[in-house]
Amino acid sequence: MISELMIIIFAPLLAGVLAWLVDVKGIREAVSVVGAAIPLAYLIQAHQTLSSQPSIQYSVVLAGFRLEFMLYHLSWIFAMIAGVVGFAAVLGMVSTAKDGYEWLFALMSLTGVYGVFLADDLMSFFIFWEVMTFASFMMVLKHSRKASLKYFLLSVFGAYAMLIAIGLIYAKVGALDFSSVQQAFYQDAMRGVLGTDTLFSRNEMMLIFGLFLAAFGVKAGMFPLHVWAPDAYSETNQSYTAMFSGVLSKAGVYGMLVIYILLGTKLMYEFGRIGAVPKFGYVIAFLGGITIIVGGLLAALQEDIRKLFAYSSISQIGYILVGIGVGTALSIEAAIYHAISHALFKGLFFLIVATVVLRTGKTEFKDMGGLAEKMPVTFAMAFVAILSLAGIPPLVGFTSKWLIFEAVIHQNMPILGGMIFFGSAIGFVYLIRFTYAVWFGQRPTELDDTKDAPLPLAIAMGILALLNVVFGIAPGIVAGELNRIFGKDVIQGTIWELNLGFGRYNGLFITIWLVVGIIIAGIIYFLGAKVRRVPVTDTYQAGNPVTMEYNLTIRRNFFLPLKETLAFWLRMSFDRLYQDIGSWIEDLAETMRNYIYNGDVQAYAWYLAVILIILALWGV
Repeated sequence: MISELMIIIFAPLLAGVLAWLVDVKGIREAVSVVGAAIPLAYLIQAHQTLSSQPSIQYSVVLAGFRLEFMLYHLSWIFAMIAGVVGFAAVLGMVSTAKDGYEWLFALMSLTGVYGVFLADDLMSFFIFWEVMTFASFMMVLKHSRKASLKYFLLSVFGAYAMLIAIGLIYAKVGALDFSSVQQAFYQDAMRGVLGTDTLFSRNEMMLIFGLFLAAFGVKAGMFPLHVWAPDAYSETNQSYTAMFSGVLSKAGVYGMLVIYILLGTKLMYEFGRIGAVPKFGYVIAFLGGITIIVGGLLAALQEDIRKLFAYSSISQIGYILVGIGVGTALSIEAAIYHAISHALFKGLFFLIVATVVLRTGKTEFKDMGGLAEKMPVTFAMAFVAILSLAGIPPLVGFTSKWLIFEAVIHQNMPILGGMIFFGSAIGFVYLIRFTYAVWFGQRPTELDDTKDAPLPLAIAMGILALLNVVFGIAPGIVAGELNRIFGKDVIQGTIWELNLGFGRYNGLFITIWLVVGIIIAGIIYFLGAKVRRVPVTDTYQAGNPVTMEYNLTIRRNFFLPLKETLAFWLRMSFDRLYQDIGSWIEDLAETMRNYIYNGDVQAYAWYLAVILIILALWGV
């Protein structure tokens, strides 16, 4: 009998292969949607099973290695993120995918991420990590060779870092399953406490932690390993980007949690704490804080809506890393809550972008405007996503950000708290521009015939928008599931209210007052509130002449003063640094090729003789 875990993992891949082989419009879409729906249905059914038993397990022997798979509550939550957002992205692709190629690799990447979340040993984890990476690389390659190459190189760097870390662990532990590895590191920490010899030294633990941090940081888009994301997110099927940002980035987040699960006790022993926060966790949290700021500022400077939300996605991942890094039960639950929030509102945003690009063919602010009248359904979905990302109650984005902020401040960490607050402020700023430049104002005449979202995209956006609202008004639904991870009520309250003991949030109460406020505002407006038309030349230049070179309208160079202020810092580009390193390596390789690999057989004989002498001196 085929295990339900294998069905969850491989149903999308099987559907993708069938869609690729058949490649008949209509059939391939139907097969793909079913392939994405089957895992989601099994995961919903598995929730009831996990209520009566701690986990669902399955193992298979492959090439002498036993591959272990397990669905427990933490992995179930992340798999549900993949299931819901992945299904919505697949629905969106019904309108935007061009051929079976895209279906094959989109669904293959969904199989890869399911495998990562359900893996219970390091070998399975690595195999499916590479499946996920390869498939997403192929999706980017179809649209941009340059963007795919950047993504590929950084992914290879992360993959080798992970493989080396796994090799170091296997060399001393002799096992790869999570339970054995976790137990080995726990026992090693206890040996250190008792003063006996340990398996892993402090330097080895620092190396293993650094390697895993790099591997997972690449996929999450953590600063300074984020440089691949803006191009990769922009240069692929935009419906698929909802999965790229909303789901695949969570594999990196899940990997950070795996560090805690497997290595946490040993790392805590070796490196200690800063106050109540583990030192290794503080590294994650501080990098997360920088990611928030860098991603937010770069998002504000973008003229292309795809890159704006790519950098925004990087910034939002920073919140999750901060929560994970702080390392308390509350902060980790808050981080996972924001992982859910981010998947929902960022998945929704990229489906909105997919709709706008599909219907207008435009991607830059200067070419847009006045689309709310022509695309009312898409605008309504955008309004929900904007409020959620900006952290406006009662949407889910506010709930998760509030939890992270409370968790950080409760641990007396004002610097991280300031980073979080800054991220929320800058997010609100760039969302104002998106709102007005795309949806309001004067509409270019070439967009007068723009149509609203096609039905599959509208349904996909509706699913994610509804969950943004429901999980914000009734945050206890998510909190109850998160509490099951720790087996206790870390976040107390009811379905409507969250009670931390030092702070409360009532989603229903906020919603009621919000509705009352909207009704009052509507009455005032319809009773005759005055409005005025604002001319195009009415900018905030305060007397400066309006020229095309310095035109600060909402659609063109709106944040040019900010860009000029940050000019010094913007010159410090990690993207250019990595390009320069790549050029140096190419030059070194060319030099070595000219002087070593020169086609001279006599020279090769000398090389062989030198190697044999060295081996002889070593006693080999």
